[in-house]
Amino acid sequence: MTARMMVELNDDGKSAKLNFLEGSGVSGTINLDPHQLTQLIASLGTVREAIAEKAPPTPIEGAKFKPVYRTNWALQIDALTEGSVFAFQHPAYGPIGVVFTPQDAQKLLSGLQRHRAIVHSTPDAARRPS
Repeated sequence: MTARMMVELNDDGKSAKLNFLEGSGVSGTINLDPHQLTQLIASLGTVREAIAEKAPPTPIEGAKFKPVYRTNWALQIDALTEGSVFAFQHPAYGPIGVVFTPQDAQKLLSGLQRHRAIVHSTPDAARRPS
């Protein structure tokens, strides 16, 4: 399938433009400020979530992803599951929250403890990316 649109960073480095490509049936460009771009990303995410809701989650093993190294994050209690919400500010998608049930939280904690014992040989090493 051929792309019908493309989003690019404007020369000012502070805004973006949505270009309609040949074959899209539409011509032109829409300039987007950061707020409008965030709204577009959120709208696309909402629609994708609705489509994906009808299918089982895809396996995460082997999936490609871009790690986030600089962010703000918080832990909150999730009243619905009595688990924990791990919320963080994703640079591309905005605020994201993942709910861990008590069982998942225990598995995560065990995994983090194993990783810490394997990877970090000195106390300061935990502050530097591997």
